[in-house]
Amino acid sequence: MIAVFLLGTGQTTLLISLPAILEETGIGYGVLSVMVALGTGLFILSAPIWGRISDNYGRIPVIISGTVGIALSFLMLALSIQGVVSGVLNQQQAIFLMFSARIIYGLLASGLYPAVQAWVIDDSARVNRARMLSRITAGINVGRLSGPLVPALLIGWGSAFPLGAVSLLAMVFLIMLVILPVVSVRHDKVSGGRNGYVRLLMAETWPLLLLACSVTTLFGFLQYLAGPRLHLIVHDGVTTTRLLSILMMLAALSTIIAHLVAARWVQRNLVMALKCGSVLLLIGTMFMVTGKNLFWLASGMTISAASVALLTPAYTALASAQASRQQGALTGMLTMIHTIGYTLGALLAGTINSNGWQQELVGVLVASVSLMITFLWVDHEHGKSLCLRFK
Repeated sequence: MIAVFLLGTGQTTLLISLPAILEETGIGYGVLSVMVALGTGLFILSAPIWGRISDNYGRIPVIISGTVGIALSFLMLALSIQGVVSGVLNQQQAIFLMFSARIIYGLLASGLYPAVQAWVIDDSARVNRARMLSRITAGINVGRLSGPLVPALLIGWGSAFPLGAVSLLAMVFLIMLVILPVVSVRHDKVSGGRNGYVRLLMAETWPLLLLACSVTTLFGFLQYLAGPRLHLIVHDGVTTTRLLSILMMLAALSTIIAHLVAARWVQRNLVMALKCGSVLLLIGTMFMVTGKNLFWLASGMTISAASVALLTPAYTALASAQASRQQGALTGMLTMIHTIGYTLGALLAGTINSNGWQQELVGVLVASVSLMITFLWVDHEHGKSLCLRFK
């Protein structure tokens, strides 16, 4: 739980600090967006590999390597920003260091979330699996709720300080992992399945994986769109960062409340949770895209975040029912799919942001249509058979 808390804190701290980084360093928003997309895009390649490694060598070694990746990458980001501000580094050198930091993050930290998810699945009975996975979702969102506090408190000293604080937190957690006697779950090492098992797993669960990609694409689009939309309202980098901090905190709080209220209901009604979450996600999207002020942005982000809290544990629990022997491979695959979605969402937001709200609306509608098609396929063609197997 501490591991996913740290991951959520780092994600929101970097996202919220981007406007201030742009203002302090003079590096363009397009370059910063590519930098963020590079790190998250590397999850696509490395997350499934880390999932298989956690199956064969245990969950804790993968969590340790992921923590090292977070600590080192955020330290390099902080040093690159401070180097530009102090005049020690020029923009080109800082950009090189930033991209190197994101490469390290993408290659190492990508194993953290799938290892934690697999750990929870290993230690959970099927009847409680969705509820336990919902706790993981709540844990990472507690980090996302706490994450905005870091730049809100430290951004006045410079955007390097919030990133340095995340690196410090990761180092403290790493020391805890090394020193404290952490006991792994009963499946600390899981024997690998037959060679074609992963391909068979993808063949059986691809509608759920496509649903996961659609959900994260749409939600990632909304998250990356929030910063530029706020900047158009307030026209100030630091103020935008502070408002974005509040917005992300509301979204994370909405996810936590959704977990507390609906976790048991989701466990008993997995397919219905997919239906309700899909509808709420579409409503939140329309609020955020068509709204003209902070109230509509906040309402849309809050509703969308609550919908993700319903959708994620539901489709993860349904998919895990198909993977009795290689939960690490499954969670690595889901992490890869989630990253593909967030990367597509970031690229979509960066591509259409400069073309006016009409293009933004068209982009969201396209993602929404894709989401609904996937949802209907899971419900009618795959959901019922999965529920029978799950029970």
